[in-house]
Parts: sequence; C-alpha cells; structure tokens
Amino acid sequence: MKVLIIATGGTISQIANEDGILESNETSRSGSDFMRILESKKETLGIESISAKTIMNKDSANMVMEDWQCIVRAVVDNYDHYDAFIVTHGTETMGYASSAVSFALGRLGKPVAFTGAQSSFGAPGSDSIMNLENTLRVLSLRRDLVGVFLVFGTNIVSGTRVKKKTEFDYDAFKCSRRFRPLGIVGSDIMFNEESIKRHNSYHKPSAKNANELVVINKFSNKIVALSEFPGMESSVFINMAKSGVKGFVLRSHGSGVPNVGKESAEFENLRPAFEYLQQNKIPLVLTSQAPDGVACMNIYEPSFIARELGAIPTHDMTIEAAVAKLSWLLGQDKSYDQIHKMFPKSLRGEIH
Repeated sequence: MKVLIIATGGTISQIANEDGILESNETSRSGSDFMRILESKKETLGIESISAKTIMNKDSANMVMEDWQCIVRAVVDNYDHYDAFIVTHGTETMGYASSAVSFALGRLGKPVAFTGAQSSFGAPGSDSIMNLENTLRVLSLRRDLVGVFLVFGTNIVSGTRVKKKTEFDYDAFKCSRRFRPLGIVGSDIMFNEESIKRHNSYHKPSAKNANELVVINKFSNKIVALSEFPGMESSVFINMAKSGVKGFVLRSHGSGVPNVGKESAEFENLRPAFEYLQQNKIPLVLTSQAPDGVACMNIYEPSFIARELGAIPTHDMTIEAAVAKLSWLLGQDKSYDQIHKMFPKSLRGEIH
C-alpha cells in the first residue's frame, strides 16, 4: 500500500508563537514532518511507502469552498499513483470539507481518510501522531474500505456524518445515537460490517483509475445558513434573496417546525418568507437545532405547511452535510425542481 498525506493545515500542523497563540504560517509543520515520524512504523503497519504533499496551510476556520476544490484535485491528480489518501485538516470545519469531498468524488475505489488533532504537533499530550498512526492502522487493516471517512480519537465515521461535538475531548467527533460509526479504535480496532457495507455501496461501481471517477467539483457560495429564533422576521430571508442568495439552510425547531402556522393578527410568522422563496424558486432546506434531531416534517401542522410552501426536509442530515450538499447542487446549476428531487435522496450516506 502506497499512502499520500495531503496536508491542508489546521491545529495538527500549527505552532505556538511567542504569545502562545497557535497560528498557521511558513514555519508550521508540513506533511513531510509527519511522514518522517511515521516512516519507522510503516513496515509494522504493512505500508510500503508514505509520501506527503502540502497543498495549503490554513486554519480551518479560514477555509473556503475553493479549498475544498483543491483537496478534490489533489486526490484526482494523484489517484493513479497511490492506494490511499490521508487529508490532514483543522477540526473546526472538518465536517464541511469531508462532506464536500464526498459529494464531489463519485465512484471512489480508494480510501480518502480525514484526520487532524485537538492539540498541536509537539505540544505535551498531543494527539496528532496518534490520530495519524491510527488512520494508517485502519487503512492497512481494511483495504476494502473506500470513499471518504474520518479517523479521529476512537471513532471511524463516514465523511458525510462528520460533526464536531466538543472542543475539549480527544474524541472530538462522535456519531449521533441514530447512526453507528464505521468502527471503533482502541488497543484493537473493531469494525462495524453493516455500516461499512452501506458506506461502500455509495461508490459502486468503484473506479480503479482516475478516468473512471465521477468528479463534479463545483460549489456555490451563494447560500446562507440561519438558525431560527422566536420572533425571526421574514424580511431577513427576503432581503438576502433580493441581494443574490440562491439557497437557504434553516436550522428550525424540533423535528423541523418553523413558525409558519396559521396567520394571526397577534404575531408575525415566517410564512411571507417561505412564500417569497417558493414563488422565486429559491430552495430552502430545513434541518433541526436539536443535536440528534430529525427534520421529518410530518408531525406538527407548521411542518406540513412548510412542506406545502416548498421547504425541503433534511431528515437526520448534519448541518455540515446539508450546507455542502446544497452548495454542490447549486454549483452545478441544478434547477429548483431538480434540487427538490435530489436533496431528500441519500447520495453518499448523508441520510440514514
């Protein structure tokens, strides 16, 4: 197995400045630094060679959609020369990037494993080398595991299910109660065969060569993600739509219950916004603010009204996957009706 580390920056490669603040700059650690440390362990892990390529050096909070495209291009350009890829990335926006790469690369026949660190390389108790080494363990043990996934702490998670849950624990990414991870990492590694089978199924038939990949590396940044709150006004949506926003992701209450109930003289609701977006064919995707919430929109009256007004339910999709998916569909210039048809379908395992 030949492995390429694609380094993009993040905590895993940052170094503290004289004030003790972590920053990404020309002195930050690159993929080659990690490679040198891992070289001594590659034979034990059954790895023939480990190479590294630094394509950017960014704090993940500063990542933009063009950076997702750079990661995709790095995988495609090197696809025929390596058996597996490790993307080192900052944890803050890891879920957005892993989801975006998952959608952009269809028919993946090789693994693209994301990892990072909660503590910077060289810091006391850093988890950087542990996460990298555990990623190599997973790649070596399960050569049948393809597609995009995350190896971090004790969890192996599908790329479209990645969601950061904590700033403190080494286990920064944990699956919701509804979704079982691909595996658990410890002194041994336990794989979930059912989850792996389901994960791999989204990449069949799998590409052996780069020219067999289905690469749709387009994203639109003309989207907005908002959280609903009591008293939110329709003008927020309407003014943004008039300024050029092409799609909305709304984190609503409970199971996707926006304030679009029956009209009342006693209070305003969001019905005018939903009507405006529907009339102007601007997609509005509805998710839940509840950490393990499911936007099914089939229980309460406002949910039914929202669906009649064109809202698209995300079911149990993460906010990260919902944003990346809407951006990806709009980047392809999909029509309003096409987005309504495609969004509720699980394309890369984003919906359980």
